[in-house]
Amino acid sequence: MILRKATYTIALVTLLGLPAAALAQQTTPAPTGAVSFVTKAEPGQYRASQLVGVKIYNAKDENVGNVNDVLVDKKGTVVGVVIGVGGFLGIGEKNVALPYTAITWSDTTPAPAQPAAGAPAPAGTPSAAPGTPETQPANQVRDYPARGMLAMTKEQLEAAPAFKYASEAVTQ
Repeated sequence: MILRKATYTIALVTLLGLPAAALAQQTTPAPTGAVSFVTKAEPGQYRASQLVGVKIYNAKDENVGNVNDVLVDKKGTVVGVVIGVGGFLGIGEKNVALPYTAITWSDTTPAPAQPAAGAPAPAGTPSAAPGTPETQPANQVRDYPARGMLAMTKEQLEAAPAFKYASEAVTQ
């Protein structure tokens, strides 16, 4: 499990194209000099273990699925994101896979819709002091995205071919 998380982390660092200079600033040479250690993650680098479960939204801000898995090749390159679409409470859900770059990742959640002037706030809406928006602090650094956005409709995803892991693929 730890090896899997380390592989995801290395893959994300590679995918995000961390410049060699920035990597050199955050590494410590190993005693043998053959390997360097990454000692700090930079803002914008995501923990692969935390990508699983991130909600994916379309252009209409509708939830179209959740990240179920991240696919990494033997070289550590992230090749795809597996998204669970359709179904209800996991029943009838199918996996589809898209390239990692097809998803736009966001570190912030959108501000909640403000009720019209004079209209009461919906029940259960937390109240804020007048004139203060309830948004995520600007200086908060996250180790995973708050959400992913995809330029596809829910119907397009449900019509997409189902994804099969190599261990599930049947060859005849």
